[in-house]
Amino acid sequence: MEDEAVEQISAEQILKEVYEKRKIVKPSTKVDILDLEELHEYQRRKRSEYETYLKRNRLDMGQWIRYAQFEIEQHDIRRARSVFERGLLVDGGYVPLWVRYIDAEVKLKFINHARNLLDRAVNLLPRVDKFWYKYLLMEESLGNFDIVRSLFTKWISLEPNANAWDSFVDFEMRQERWENAREVFARYVLVHPSAATWLKWVRFETTHGDVNSVRKVYELAVDTLLSFQIYERTDELIELVISFATWESSEREFERARSLYAISIQKWPQSQALKDSMLNFEKTFGSFTSAEENVIVKRRRRYEDRLRENPRDFDTWWLYLNIIEEHFRSELSNSLEKSVHANEPQTLSKNIGWKQYILLWMRLLLFSELEVCDIERTRMLYKRLIDNVIPHKHFTFSKIWLMYAEFEIRQGDVSKARKILGRSIGMCPKPKTFKRYIELEIKLKQFDRVRKLYEKYLEFDSSNVSTWISYAELEENLGDEQRCRAIYDLAISKSAELDLSQRSRQTLMQRAIAFETDEQEFTIARNLHERYVELDGDSPATWINYAHYESSVPSDEQLTSLQEAAEQGDEDVEFKPAAENYSRSRKVFERALKHFKQKGNHEGRIAILEAYKDFEDINGTVEEHEAVLKRMPQVTTRLTADGIEKKIYVFPEDENGKEKAPNVSKLLAFAKKWDEAQR
Repeated sequence: MEDEAVEQISAEQILKEVYEKRKIVKPSTKVDILDLEELHEYQRRKRSEYETYLKRNRLDMGQWIRYAQFEIEQHDIRRARSVFERGLLVDGGYVPLWVRYIDAEVKLKFINHARNLLDRAVNLLPRVDKFWYKYLLMEESLGNFDIVRSLFTKWISLEPNANAWDSFVDFEMRQERWENAREVFARYVLVHPSAATWLKWVRFETTHGDVNSVRKVYELAVDTLLSFQIYERTDELIELVISFATWESSEREFERARSLYAISIQKWPQSQALKDSMLNFEKTFGSFTSAEENVIVKRRRRYEDRLRENPRDFDTWWLYLNIIEEHFRSELSNSLEKSVHANEPQTLSKNIGWKQYILLWMRLLLFSELEVCDIERTRMLYKRLIDNVIPHKHFTFSKIWLMYAEFEIRQGDVSKARKILGRSIGMCPKPKTFKRYIELEIKLKQFDRVRKLYEKYLEFDSSNVSTWISYAELEENLGDEQRCRAIYDLAISKSAELDLSQRSRQTLMQRAIAFETDEQEFTIARNLHERYVELDGDSPATWINYAHYESSVPSDEQLTSLQEAAEQGDEDVEFKPAAENYSRSRKVFERALKHFKQKGNHEGRIAILEAYKDFEDINGTVEEHEAVLKRMPQVTTRLTADGIEKKIYVFPEDENGKEKAPNVSKLLAFAKKWDEAQR
């Protein structure tokens, strides 16, 4: 007995041995092209693969692009053009295909071809701005300024969005054709009659015109928008009037400005912005500035008194900084320093006080970097906040770590940003930090670093299903099928000690099935479906999806024959479900019916029968369809003791079984009597 106990092998040991054997992957054979014949064979094979796929799915525009890119890499521009043109015949409105086609011609310096393509594109898809910009950029870089001007004229005749008009104006300004720019603005304000458009014209005249031209544009803008009542956004119209009055006061035309304010307030008496602007004007150029200044000074003193009593009243600090920024801007830097100096909350829990305090720090950091432009001081402030202020042992603020890293990225120091994010993950890991760090490394195409980050992220929080999916999709996009499959296997494995819920495992299993189907690993996908049924077999949808899947993908033998036909050059290779596939689906339906019958789940059983009936209606014969119809239950109702109606489902196959039972017992009784008589 002791020897037998020693020789027993546990399930854990078996799984461990299987896993170790599975990890051994033979390296793929590397094939080098050594001569022209092998190159031609390689090109023929690749073209055959592309053509075969496109015959199955000609609407996959990405495949057309990849096919054309392959021909370009083979330096066969004629074939590439043929592929591009065939793709455009399939979907002439697919913008990325046009862009790739045009970029290829420009890159290979076939300018006339590119020009012809761009001309076709803007005529076929005139509302796609990207084609216009590409056309204009190419012609301007070649110095064809007259062509550029004619293109702009043609474009704006279609009344495009404001960006097109702004680009036309910028072009004329680069050419120093000021009168042409004015003509463009004159048409611009007719198509886009907004205050913002008129203000753009004003800014142009301020730089390249004189006082009379600026005043003329302002007057025309106000008269047009008011007299004809074509503009309904009153706030922007008030902003235009304020801008007009401010400009008049800057030209020392105080009476004109005062008249503008008086007329405007009479028209819009509820506008606080207009009143504030007039008050500022009168403070600066009027006769009652001292009274208004006294009000502001009194408000400032009141805030300062509150802060002396309670230096950690962060709401008051924010109001105080607002008034300093608006009226005493020269003191803003010192005030921001005071707001955060030795004012951190005394509690060691993350509460509203700490959040308000960190917001003051963020205001100081942004002001130091963007307004003062003192990079070293900003870096010192970040270090002070990270090292001495935030109690990372108790809680942290991922926003501060991310701001610090983004600050260093703006300074061009990516390695320092990595150290900051790595330190954040080491000291106080947060999902936001992981995601931002991963995004950074993906942009830098450092995929080995990305893998390590995903591994650490999953160690930190293995219950986040989106992290598993993102990791698997990364490997799928990189073309590493084995890694992608291993990630899904680990996530959905029952032996893995993960905190994933059943719903999360179902989601991951669905994604794994889709991945294996895309990779044409249908056997693995079927096994996953079986595991899915074990995990969520009480849901009719799970069984129905499995059944439909069986009739939508080929079996192993069918897949082999399809691949052999494709290799032999058969151009009409396409999977069509056969009787074998429908039989697989029917077996799944029958298994589902048996499962729900054993469970006594009438609703699930009916749902399966409905799906089975629809399946046979499409794919089966009349007899098979009628056979399923005969299995549908009859629904009756009866009153319970409480007087509530209850539905009773009577399945014909269950009733037939009951009728056969007495006949079987009678047969057994006759057999017994006959046996006794023989003796």
